[in-house]
Amino acid sequence: MIRKRRRQLMGWYLLGDVVAIFLAFHATYLLRFYSGLLDTPKGIPAYRSYVLWVLPALFLIHLMDFARQGYYRLKLRRNRLDDLLLVLINAVVTSVGILLFFSYFKSYRVIDFEVSHLFLAVYVPVATVFLVTARIGTFRAYTRWSGGRNGVSRVLIAGSGELARMVAEKLAKYRHFGIEIVGSLTDQPQLDRLGGLRDLPRVAREHQITDLFIALPIREYLSIRRLIDQANRLYLDVKLVPDFLHLVSLRAGMEHLEGIPTISMDDIPLRGSGLIVKRLMDLLLSFLGLLLLSPVLLFLALAVRWGSRGPIFYRQVRVGLDGKHFSMFKFRSMVVDAEEKTGPVWSRPGDARVTRVGRWMRKYSLDELLQLWNVLRGDMSLVGPRPERPELVHQFQDHVPRYMLRHRVKTGMTGWAQVHGLRGDTSLSQRIEFDIFYIQNWSLRLDVEILWRTILKCQFVDRNL
Repeated sequence: MIRKRRRQLMGWYLLGDVVAIFLAFHATYLLRFYSGLLDTPKGIPAYRSYVLWVLPALFLIHLMDFARQGYYRLKLRRNRLDDLLLVLINAVVTSVGILLFFSYFKSYRVIDFEVSHLFLAVYVPVATVFLVTARIGTFRAYTRWSGGRNGVSRVLIAGSGELARMVAEKLAKYRHFGIEIVGSLTDQPQLDRLGGLRDLPRVAREHQITDLFIALPIREYLSIRRLIDQANRLYLDVKLVPDFLHLVSLRAGMEHLEGIPTISMDDIPLRGSGLIVKRLMDLLLSFLGLLLLSPVLLFLALAVRWGSRGPIFYRQVRVGLDGKHFSMFKFRSMVVDAEEKTGPVWSRPGDARVTRVGRWMRKYSLDELLQLWNVLRGDMSLVGPRPERPELVHQFQDHVPRYMLRHRVKTGMTGWAQVHGLRGDTSLSQRIEFDIFYIQNWSLRLDVEILWRTILKCQFVDRNL
């Protein structure tokens, strides 16, 4: 059901991208050579040459790079900021790729065609607008078509516990696929209860059920078997949700041990080549950041020295990857011996221990810029769960569920929780959920999105002291 409609939607997206690239190419050709806004000192090239050489290259590089980025993977609808960033990067990669391709082969006289550099520069914003617009329009068109052509899938959920609630919440995100949750089948009193577990035939006929999701505990094995047998006789699509999902720490993954299927309970995507790519990005951006921001860092150092007595830098022990301790650096923003009376606590708005210069630095997270050195050293990453102090980790590890899973990846200067406003003295459990989501769904694109949102919001960290 869902997988089939996801594939249909991906096919629509692919068709929409082809149309958008075709239109963007012609719009760019007209803007560059016929609009009169840009000079054409070498004259206007033949339209036929651009169609034969440039347009096929645009299709090839665009679509291959989209596939590499995961643009056509079977995922839920991305938000528009995700699409904009992904499409912009794709358009830049495509234009640079075409420039290098034609320049290389022309230099060796394999071809005598030369593509206009200004054409490619204009193409980037034009293609971005066309592709993003096409994706939005394609999604809206598909949702209308899907409801009319495929009909509405009327879903019944067998179960009443936490697992059933979780299934209902996940399915609710697919309403744009024409999925309607009709109610539940359970022996427990519940608002959306349509009947007991033995009432499936009656409920299915009365409510025109098309799909049954079974979310029962394993102790209800006999009921599960009976529901599956009845659903098969009623021609319902059946999905069985295993009740061990609540035991999964991070993400479940199927493995095989000499033909025996095993389920990994804490699989994460940040492994192998992804780990190498993330580290290379950390090295490059932290080095460039320290180099380009060196005048700002010098100014901040002088401001701290001028603002209050005491050292310029503040070094604090934090817990990082696999629970290892490291020294995290920042500009001092509090008075000397700020924790002598309070001990390790989070700083709150209006904290009297914060200096005047420190308050200004904290407003824009400038005191955290020194952590670029931690990133360069390998203690931290640019993006990841924020590191905590050992005293707080010891306090939380026995009382906050899944708290220690944050240490399966490197801690970061900024994270998924921080760009969603979860900083300082906010809900710890909610922050943990956002951190777990990041670990479960890591990708280079997600890191780029978090960095972009951080720059827009000027929010690096939660306030932990």
